Amino acid sequence: MRTRLFTVSALVGILAAAAGGQPPEFKTFASTEGRYKAVFPGAVKTDTFPIKNDKGDLTLTIDLVELRAGTSFMVTYIDAPDDVAKQPAEGRLNKVRDGNKGTDGKVTSDMPLTLGAEKHPGRDVLIEKADGCIRNRIVIAGNRLYQVMVQGPKDVVTSASADKFIDSFEITK
Repeated sequence: MRTRLFTVSALVGILAAAAGGQPPEFKTFASTEGRYKAVFPGAVKTDTFPIKNDKGDLTLTIDLVELRAGTSFMVTYIDAPDDVAKQPAEGRLNKVRDGNKGTDGKVTSDMPLTLGAEKHPGRDVLIEKADGCIRNRIVIAGNRLYQVMVQGPKDVVTSASADKFIDSFEITK
């Protein structure tokens, strides 16, 4: 019991420190262009990055909240070309997982899921690296690939705050 209380207290302290002394305030963020909504622990900053490849120019969008202590909460999305979108979801999900893992990571959890009434295919993945962890909900909705991610120390990416963020993700019309 003491260990559990200490762990909870430590987590609250980490999140409070990450937010500048205050626990993060979660607010709903709705992206019309991204066609999703989620609750983020702070003000969302949006960036777009051009991705050039042999199939044409793509745009990666990242909606991000960075907290202190190397912790970030983000949703990314990119629209795949038609020929890529027609490939089986499992292979595409594997590539995203493996890309996030890199050569120095270890996948410690990888659970298939479906999201929404449309039953979009996805995965919940936890990756441990030397410099922290990545918790990622990867979802494919038609041509669009979403990643709902928390990056930081393991106790943060597996916390109730991370659960709240990841579980709040919803694809909209």
